[in-house]
Amino acid sequence: MASAASKSRAQTFAKPASLTAFRIWLRLMRYLWRYRASVLTAFVGIIGTNILAVAVPYILRDVVDIGIAAKDSAFMLNAGLLVVGLGVLRGVTAFFGRYFGERLAHCISYDIRNELYDKVQRQSFTYHDNAQVGTIVTRSISDVNEIMRYFSFGLMDGLNVILLLIGVVAIMLATSPLLAIVALLPLVPLTLYSQQFVMRVHPRWKQVMTRMQAISNHIQENALGAEVVRVFAREQYEIDRFHKENTNLYNEQLGFITQWITYLPASAFLAALSTALVLLFGGLMERQGLANISVGLIVTFNAYVLLLAQPLRFVGFVILLTTQAVASGERVFEVLDETELLVDKTNTVKRDIRGHVKFNRVSTSYSAISPAVVKNASLEAKPGEVVAIIGLTGSGKTTIANLIPRFYDVTDGAVTIDGVDVRDYDLDCLRSQIGIVMQQSLLFSATIEENIAYGNPSASKSAIVEAAKAANAHDFITEFPDGYQTVVGERGVTLSGGQKQRVAIARALLIDPRILILDDATSSVDTQTEHLIQQALDRIMVGRTTFVIAQRMSTILNADQIIVLRDGVIIQRGTHDALLKDGGLYEEIYKLQLQEQQRVRREAIISGVIQLPLEERRSTQQFRELIERLTGKYTP
Repeated sequence: MASAASKSRAQTFAKPASLTAFRIWLRLMRYLWRYRASVLTAFVGIIGTNILAVAVPYILRDVVDIGIAAKDSAFMLNAGLLVVGLGVLRGVTAFFGRYFGERLAHCISYDIRNELYDKVQRQSFTYHDNAQVGTIVTRSISDVNEIMRYFSFGLMDGLNVILLLIGVVAIMLATSPLLAIVALLPLVPLTLYSQQFVMRVHPRWKQVMTRMQAISNHIQENALGAEVVRVFAREQYEIDRFHKENTNLYNEQLGFITQWITYLPASAFLAALSTALVLLFGGLMERQGLANISVGLIVTFNAYVLLLAQPLRFVGFVILLTTQAVASGERVFEVLDETELLVDKTNTVKRDIRGHVKFNRVSTSYSAISPAVVKNASLEAKPGEVVAIIGLTGSGKTTIANLIPRFYDVTDGAVTIDGVDVRDYDLDCLRSQIGIVMQQSLLFSATIEENIAYGNPSASKSAIVEAAKAANAHDFITEFPDGYQTVVGERGVTLSGGQKQRVAIARALLIDPRILILDDATSSVDTQTEHLIQQALDRIMVGRTTFVIAQRMSTILNADQIIVLRDGVIIQRGTHDALLKDGGLYEEIYKLQLQEQQRVRREAIISGVIQLPLEERRSTQQFRELIERLTGKYTP
């Protein structure tokens, strides 16, 4: 792992902003290039709307100076019809400008949201170990929505204001430069005030989004931890904590809105001041006969000022949307710019694997500043062998297993499969041939059939059923009214722990993996369910290279090789019998845990809780007779 990348992963999303607001805005603008046709159509619509808008006040001058002065009703009728016609055309051009502008905004938000999702999907386990789900959700939804609002309203309406302002100023200066200067004088303080407004609201909006992100994280955590909250009767504590976070968000939003609201009366006052100046100075110049000022020209200039009044007041909203979009864009680009640690090389290996796994002096850590989780580990698993990995909590068992499908990368040494470094394999090709059953297997909110076929969507119904039978899942599935079409709910909540595990085993079996990783797959179920799961595991392990992490007694006893870890270092290896003779940590674990598990299993066999198949009954018969003799219940 590169040092710089590791440091950035140490605290996800905490990377300091290196882009200026203008550069972020330019980066957002690059999305427009993908939709050049829509941009051009919207732009033409906006230009047409503004040309038609500025034409109407110019007609009013002739209506006043010619039509009314000369009492020419025909001229005024024709002028009125012309204004109506221009209004109809303006409606058409406005439609094109607004429609394609909205379409453009939704297309861009669609692209950005897809990019975010794709980026998160490609990230390594290290990224997700540090990232909060609520943070990812907030940036993928709320921040993208702010960007969409900017393209929908801020950009289009901002462009409309700029074009209208240019057109009006040009006509006013060309018609009467002196009166134009008087009318446009209030724009100077408005420009300065707008600049200060931007500097104030940008950091405030970033703070609002940070507070919103905190609330999202809180809701997500409590939705997942609802059982824990209720078990410890902490509902009121969580309610109070949420109220506090919600109050912080409320205060930030209120402060932000307060600054925004102050802009509106200021811009309205300056627009009214412009109107007053036109009427006052225009009237004085018309009475004095200066600069060829006429009543019609004063009416025209007043119409232009009124035409600008609403857009000028809208400038504050445009600035607000731009500020929000830049702040949200910065947060979005932080995710998009996050280094991808696990990427395919240019010429990757794509081939079927046999399952010969070797660890050659492997060390790995989660970041440059954290200690090594696995240290100088070397091991070999030949095709079809079963390797058990045991050790105390935090000893690096799962980390070693996660290096095989390349969920993490090694920092030193190499992990090879069939003699090829896993970093040289195509990731999809590699992982599609490795089956994994975790301690807490996640099921999706879909049917049981869809969950089993998740890794192999093209599998036939008969193949799905066969996988379920092999996993000892078929019987309980068919007991549901909808059978394989039963929807299991979010995270498989409608199934028991043992049922979820068996569906997960069927899911792993359906891809016919050459390498199988069993990560504590039976540790959280009862003895009878464990036996059913173990029977399924025994079947699917045949002919596959299997890595078993802290599995219960039967699997560890039958392993071809047992690896014992302590603090990331392999301290013992060998078969069960050989390790018991050596003593050490393995013997301690056996006495503390595995021996007790074996006792419970034997008692369950004797009591009939577990029904063994015929081949296992014979091996248990002598043990049963011994117990019966000891208890005085033996009958020859």
